[in-house]
Amino acid sequence: MKCPNCGCEIKEGHLYCETCGTEIQMVPDFEPEIENSIMETLSNLAEGIRGKNRAEKFQKGKNARNRKDGKVAGETDESRGLPVENRWKDRKWVLVSLVTFIVATLVIVFAAVYMYRGYSVPYQTRRARAYAESGDYAKAIECLERARGLRSDIAELVLLEADYCYQSGDKERAADILLTLVGKEYLEYEDKEKLYERIIDIYNEEDRYEDINELLISCTDSEIVNHFQQFLALPPEFGYESGSYDEVVTLTLSANTAGTIYYTLDGSEPDERSRIYTAPLLLESGDYQVTAVFINEYGIRSDSARNWYVINLSVPDAPEVPVASGDYDTPVKIEVIVPEGGTVYYTTNGATPDAYSQQYTGPIAMPLGRTNFKFVAISEEGVSSEIVNRSYSLTLDTDITVTRAVNIIVDALYRRRVLSDLQGHSYGIEGKYVFKYDSIVEIPNLGYYYILNEYVEDNSGNQTKTERLYAVEVNTGAPNRLIYDENGKMGLIPLN
Repeated sequence: MKCPNCGCEIKEGHLYCETCGTEIQMVPDFEPEIENSIMETLSNLAEGIRGKNRAEKFQKGKNARNRKDGKVAGETDESRGLPVENRWKDRKWVLVSLVTFIVATLVIVFAAVYMYRGYSVPYQTRRARAYAESGDYAKAIECLERARGLRSDIAELVLLEADYCYQSGDKERAADILLTLVGKEYLEYEDKEKLYERIIDIYNEEDRYEDINELLISCTDSEIVNHFQQFLALPPEFGYESGSYDEVVTLTLSANTAGTIYYTLDGSEPDERSRIYTAPLLLESGDYQVTAVFINEYGIRSDSARNWYVINLSVPDAPEVPVASGDYDTPVKIEVIVPEGGTVYYTTNGATPDAYSQQYTGPIAMPLGRTNFKFVAISEEGVSSEIVNRSYSLTLDTDITVTRAVNIIVDALYRRRVLSDLQGHSYGIEGKYVFKYDSIVEIPNLGYYYILNEYVEDNSGNQTKTERLYAVEVNTGAPNRLIYDENGKMGLIPLN
């Protein structure tokens, strides 16, 4: 169908042209035509009656003139002898027929008007809009109910009636009316999108997120589901299928939208008290039954998802750390015995060590203060051993603290004119030098020294480490540059 005003194509079931806004009459609006038809019919009938009367009068005059000769022209003897009563009966029959015709015509006309008003979708729609403009939503809804009874396949009628119910404050009825369209195959995507959007808006205003979730789960249109997926809570998806593996499995869990995934590894049902998924799960040797549930930002909980994994790998031996935990007053080298076929990693901040932690490559200088070490051995297949914990507390019996050692180096460099002031500024750079404690080491035949790293800090506070190292004797406070010869042997250059 094309618009009679602009000629654009009108979509099936639409009552208005989307281009120019002209209302489209599904049934012709013939009320003016009906009126014209009535007037024309009555006018013709009246004209016919007047014409007949004039003809009769003319004939009577002519007959009177011809009777002077004793005979009316064209009149036979039989016709002159026709009784007056018969002629009156003929005229009466014509009059009755005429009146019957007029009455029948009026009945048909009024019946057509009644049928048009009662069974015309455009008429009922116009009345509904008029009532709505005046604020009478109850009557507007009644008109649209009648219109929907005539054409239940026009989505615009349902959407309009739901709008009027919503504006009148009856949100529940508005949602119920809209739900009658859900699943209708004749809906175009634009109408379907409006339908779901309005239902979801109503549910969202009333915090009916479970109803939104059920509505979207039952929707078969993937485009609609994707468009409103922020309200949907689907079961988490697993990066690996259930099965048996001869390698460490790094299992990822993913959700369809923003929210939180909770999981368990023993098959129990997860809830908000279970572990929260924040990073891929490392499944090493053993059996795992991973169960996960997703709760979106609206508090909607998905169904549980469950997978089974069997990891067939041998676990490496744990690393050995001969230096026992305890309190120390002199620095001790912490050595680790690495198991065959594994690599040892460790942390000192309480975190669980993994392949991304600090790798053990040789004896570790015991740090000042209390330090908690965690060591783990990881095989080539990525299987981790048991974790070995050690806690050390190193306290030196000396007046030379780390802070004092830093000040000693700054003062020595200032006296040698390497620094222009005691704040670390220098003549050759923008910014300043800063010095940070690294460790305590024992230099053979020379004693224990604080090792300090040198950094250049720019005006923005960014620090860049240089290659220079400094050493301060822990008992005397003697400042030195620390150097290494070609064989890796440490040496000292005094700064005094």
